[in-house]
Amino acid sequence: MENTIPVEERQRLYELCKTYLSGKWSEVTANELTIKPVTDGFVNKLYYCGLPDHMDTKYNKVVVRDVDYEQFKDFYNQTHVIAMSVILSQINISPKLLAVFPNGTINEFIECRYFNATDDVNPKTVGLLARKLAKFHSLDMPIPKTTKSMTELFKDFFTEELKTSVNEGMVFKQIHEYNLQTFKDLTLTDELSWLANTVQELKSPVVFSHNDFNRRNTLVRDSNVNNNKEMEIFLIDFDWTNYSYRGADFGQYFCSWGQKETDFGSGDFPTDPQMALFIDAYIEEMIEMNGNSYAKLEINSRERITKEAKLFALMAFMKDVMYCIWQTTLIGVTDLMPKAEVRFNCYRVLKKRILHEYPDLQ
Repeated sequence: MENTIPVEERQRLYELCKTYLSGKWSEVTANELTIKPVTDGFVNKLYYCGLPDHMDTKYNKVVVRDVDYEQFKDFYNQTHVIAMSVILSQINISPKLLAVFPNGTINEFIECRYFNATDDVNPKTVGLLARKLAKFHSLDMPIPKTTKSMTELFKDFFTEELKTSVNEGMVFKQIHEYNLQTFKDLTLTDELSWLANTVQELKSPVVFSHNDFNRRNTLVRDSNVNNNKEMEIFLIDFDWTNYSYRGADFGQYFCSWGQKETDFGSGDFPTDPQMALFIDAYIEEMIEMNGNSYAKLEINSRERITKEAKLFALMAFMKDVMYCIWQTTLIGVTDLMPKAEVRFNCYRVLKKRILHEYPDLQ
């Protein structure tokens, strides 16, 4: 994998580590570092950089994160993202932030894994994650506290170019080429309109929201301390984080619940008792931080949050659908629409359940 790093890129990463980390990092050459691409995200690229094994220092393994702020400047503010990242690192919600450079950061590397389907049914891991999210939602961050309506959010993302692609362009062609039945049965614009209006009427509280609370951004570190198994959970990737609807993070979590796939999975949406494991732990942590008055409000009840989580899970499914449409239309990716079909069908199945359980939403 190391051979895939061009010489110029290796030198650039080396210079970043040497300049911002100094110490042992300035005592080696570029060729002595272990450098591997970790992953490409929607917004960023990650690289693992490690010192030779014999060189001992506090942070001898790091992750260099390149971010294309310019391409997504209309969606979020670089200054806000960096400010949040610094604070979240200091309070141990995310891995330690070691350096900030133009269009990127350097963080500590932690031996970890993604939160997975096994974790979803483990009371310990579910409790840890739910309590971490409660703490996250309770933070007071130095960024704007306002949020856009659902209608505005969909309008920003579902541009005329994407609509044309769905109705007669590249996406339309792939819908018929792959025979994507859900896209044929449902009208995407009608579903977006219904969803935006329904979620807006729910009046989910505005909190400090991660907004991309998926498995790739939820890291689990397992360790043994004095022969006792310990576990820590870290959240990463705050490019989309802002003050937004509480339900967004609940929906994002439950839309992948129990699925073996890390992305674009399918499977039965959890039952209410299965959802309660996470929701009850979240409420308990909120009570610990805010007192019993929190639980006395109907908007914070298990029943209310369960309903909220289901509706925002529809949002999460739709977000995956829109991502695939965006990539197909603007980037020219040719294999994502079948994955969009999987998530759109998940949306359809869950919506049917929701309308049965909550007739007031008809």
